[in-house]
Amino acid sequence: MSRRAFMRRAMSLGISAGMAGALATSWTGEAMAQSSTTAPKPDGEYDYIVVGTGSAGGAVIHQLAKTGARILVLEAGRNDDLEEVHDSRLWGAALGTDATKWFETTPQNHTDGRTHLWPRGNVLGGTSCLNAMIFARGHRSDFDSWAYDGCYGWSYDEVLPHFMAMETFEPGGEGRGDSGPLFISQPQDEFKHPGAQAFMDSCAALGYKETPSINSDRMSGQAWVDFNIKDQRRQSSAVAFIYPVRDQINVTILTDAPVTKLNMSGTKCTGVTYLHNDEPVTVNASREVVLCAGAIDSPRLLMLSGIGMANDLKSVGIDTVVELPVGMGLQDHILGGGPNWETKEAVPVSHYNHSEVYMWERSDSRLPAPDTTVLYVSVPFASTGHKLDYQNGYCVLSGVNRPHSRGYVKLQSSDPFDAPVVEANYLKEEQDWKAYKWSTELAREIGNSEFYADVRKREALVPESGKMTDAEMRDYLSKSVNTFFHPTSTCRMGVGEEAVVDPELRVRGVEGLRVADASIMPSITTSNTNSPSMMIGWKAGDMIAKNA
Repeated sequence: MSRRAFMRRAMSLGISAGMAGALATSWTGEAMAQSSTTAPKPDGEYDYIVVGTGSAGGAVIHQLAKTGARILVLEAGRNDDLEEVHDSRLWGAALGTDATKWFETTPQNHTDGRTHLWPRGNVLGGTSCLNAMIFARGHRSDFDSWAYDGCYGWSYDEVLPHFMAMETFEPGGEGRGDSGPLFISQPQDEFKHPGAQAFMDSCAALGYKETPSINSDRMSGQAWVDFNIKDQRRQSSAVAFIYPVRDQINVTILTDAPVTKLNMSGTKCTGVTYLHNDEPVTVNASREVVLCAGAIDSPRLLMLSGIGMANDLKSVGIDTVVELPVGMGLQDHILGGGPNWETKEAVPVSHYNHSEVYMWERSDSRLPAPDTTVLYVSVPFASTGHKLDYQNGYCVLSGVNRPHSRGYVKLQSSDPFDAPVVEANYLKEEQDWKAYKWSTELAREIGNSEFYADVRKREALVPESGKMTDAEMRDYLSKSVNTFFHPTSTCRMGVGEEAVVDPELRVRGVEGLRVADASIMPSITTSNTNSPSMMIGWKAGDMIAKNA
């Protein structure tokens, strides 16, 4: 694909011209051909079947492989032999390949009536092959709140050993792992982006205190990010967790193998049906099926198999096996793609992921934890509600990281290849508006600071005066809403009626079936969700192994 063809494709996905140009500048245009399913059909019965190889699934596989149990891994997507998913600078380019599949939300009442596209991984490694590689565990209170609500074993102090065990944090430090398979790094001084440094200086001038790591005891404050990058190469769940065990005799991994149904005998899950070269194949698990398909596909597969809300299943012609609130409680982080600035000349290309600095902060000092984030991005990026008319620029994005609004995922039909209905309910709760407005105003203050004066030409998307009435600000915010692509909480863990899985991640009322991915979060973490999803998978693998 030529640079021009790549830019056309990227822009058709909603990526601005400036961002597409910056990505195309660092893109070589070279990629390996897609593989096809050449593996033989599975033979006999397996101890465990793991469905999905994303952030959590890869960690589950890594841990279960150590037990010697016979494991079958089924990944709906392709192999990960694409340069776009390995070069850390090309995460945006990966969105234009078949490593990505797309879901679309319903039109959102509070985002200018727009729908939102959610890219999800369709590849070995799942969405950990597509994201911007920010590695943030979350705030202590995220996990303590889960434990407070009855999820024993999930307090921060209890999950910290799992975070530490799975990582090797190259700078080192207290509370960090030094021998895990997942390498975590920070930007090296000689490669730090000048625009990112200007962000750090701007925050300091506003009185905010730098934190040494977003995974230290103090999450608040501006920081050079921790990211799952080693030597400019992405540390996906496939690279970190699956590669080290994929050649073991007890592990069988199939790509291009979409699961269409969980097989049930009464209320016991006995295995799965998947497609092998488009032909349905049934495989049995003697111990458990572990569903790691993510916050959209995990509830979708449960509902297709008769596990869900009885009335919703009946409406699409599916008999209920076990009634549970599957798909309810969806949460996602809002990303405000509004604050953008045109520059006098081209901004240098990032050596890393275009997003080297973040700041989590409280929109109200009385809050116990940060509920918003702002971050510098070294290319123009605006939501689909806005249109940028230039190519050279930077942005400071805003975010709501402890949203109160919740949505749902429901089946559109009983056809396993029909996309589900995704209702995000962005900004349904007024508190989310307040936090979003506060973080956007902070983002604009940072981007307009003196530290960008030498490169800044003008602020885009706002009146020349830079001032807006309350009504204009509400309209600007509505048009600016984008997504961090962090869906969670559709198969919530808990001990009450709202729970789909218990604190051991076993599906309530079903034998032989667990869910281990971001869908089990009772509430979304303050952080980007890749790291906590990996921890969920690692902890799930430990729990299963101990009970084997």
